[in-house]
Amino acid sequence: MPLIVKEDPSEYPLCPEGLHPAVLVDAVDLGEQESPWGKKHRLSLVLETQQKDEDDKPFILAKRYTWSLHDKSNLRKDLERLLGKKFRSQELLEGIDLEAHIGISCNILVVHNETEDRTYANIESLLPFKDGSGRVVKDALIPSGNYERVINRPDYKQPEEYALNGA
Repeated sequence: MPLIVKEDPSEYPLCPEGLHPAVLVDAVDLGEQESPWGKKHRLSLVLETQQKDEDDKPFILAKRYTWSLHDKSNLRKDLERLLGKKFRSQELLEGIDLEAHIGISCNILVVHNETEDRTYANIESLLPFKDGSGRVVKDALIPSGNYERVINRPDYKQPEEYALNGA
């Protein structure tokens, strides 16, 4: 019996380009994934924007990272911008608990990237959320409650190669 898989032509509404207030709603351990440089342990930060689609639901966007806090890593750069501080050596040795930052308010810069057949809304960078006086406010925004964290989903299976707390 044939087992036919087809491309899904459905279009999802794109989050508009630009700067959007958002809330960090999840940090997902993606386990080891193939890359052009071999297998790399990866994670994803999931953010919910205050910007809503035509169904009045917030846009959910994710940014993937290599599991590293090296000084040149994108994860470290984004976390330092998001938290509004540079990490101290001791913090880096102890590790950064991403779970502790779920719910933090921020701004995300969204850009559109085109392929030959689709356009994608991607997070270019994470920035701190600031009030009118320029002060960083970490709890200014509240998630809608529409997003269910990956680890809370009934079909969730933790990657086998790594525990959630790192390699």
